Amino acid sequence: MQTSWTGHYFDGRTSARHSVTVFLTPTGLEIALPNGSRIFWPYHEVTQAQGAYANEPVRLERGHATPEALVVEDPGFLPSMRTITHRQGRRFRGLREFPRQTRIFVLAGVVSVALLGALALWGIPALAELVTPLVPPAWETALGNTVIPQLAPVDRRCESHRLRENVDRIVARLAAAGPPTPYPFRVTIVESPLFNALAAPGGAIVLFRPLVRSTATPEELAGVLAHEMQHIRLRHATKALVRDLSMAAIVGAVLGDVSGIGSVAVQAGRTLTTLHHSRGDEDEADREGLRLIQAAQLDPSGMIRFFETLKARTAHAELPGYLSTHPETEQRIARLKALAAEVPTYPKPLLPDVRWDEVKNLCR
Repeated sequence: MQTSWTGHYFDGRTSARHSVTVFLTPTGLEIALPNGSRIFWPYHEVTQAQGAYANEPVRLERGHATPEALVVEDPGFLPSMRTITHRQGRRFRGLREFPRQTRIFVLAGVVSVALLGALALWGIPALAELVTPLVPPAWETALGNTVIPQLAPVDRRCESHRLRENVDRIVARLAAAGPPTPYPFRVTIVESPLFNALAAPGGAIVLFRPLVRSTATPEELAGVLAHEMQHIRLRHATKALVRDLSMAAIVGAVLGDVSGIGSVAVQAGRTLTTLHHSRGDEDEADREGLRLIQAAQLDPSGMIRFFETLKARTAHAELPGYLSTHPETEQRIARLKALAAEVPTYPKPLLPDVRWDEVKNLCR
């Protein structure tokens, strides 16, 4: 019996897809990653998310809030795994067979799926554009407050009062320079190996510590924050979430019903951790972020230097999360330089009384 298979592994923290080799062992799945490392999944920790129908890839998950996932397309994988796990008393679903009288319903289902596919391709994005402006800001804020514990667990947050105070000063200066907004901007810094920043609906921003520590000046961090603040102001994350919500949840959002926020929060957390904004949304957040920097009388070169530094550091390595989810880095830098050159600036120092090299490394 075949015991090794090719598949794709998702770590649950980023959107990266890794081609892997999967080995069926008597007690669990052994996953060989491209870098030579291996992951072991005991069968009792594995759940089957899909693979119960013919020609459907098998998707297995491990974990809860943001589970790891393994996808194997070979139709022989599931029967082999079921044979091995049956001996251990662990059962996974096999292919379902339909009685003849239900075939007409299956055919109707296929037609429905085709219609839903067309709706997903053309209708849902258009619906999201129409619905997002109708969502009350209070609903967005409530959702952001609910989803933040998923993105930044309390026991992993940087609680340095000095660091928090100075980041809040940067946010306050940017917010004061921008147009009025119903969103109370609040930043959480989390200890994590990820290099990323996330903007949740309603004003919540999560900064992962490696990104903060990479900034050479507070002006560079201001560039990141201005970009994320504009994602929030322009409701880009809300629009992306609306595309993923059920119709009932969309109606609840438009009505401002926060009673169902909890059921939406898990899906929202998964969407935000793997979210790739469209090129149009990224360009808009860059452009408006730079304008916010200029309005706050900050040096726009700080925002540009941040991306130039990252580009140089990752020239011969896999891009960190923050850049991998923001495409076309060279073109992006060129656009920012062109935009900065259009308006003369007379910047005032940001946090002149602070030793940034010291503050940025604080956590506890």
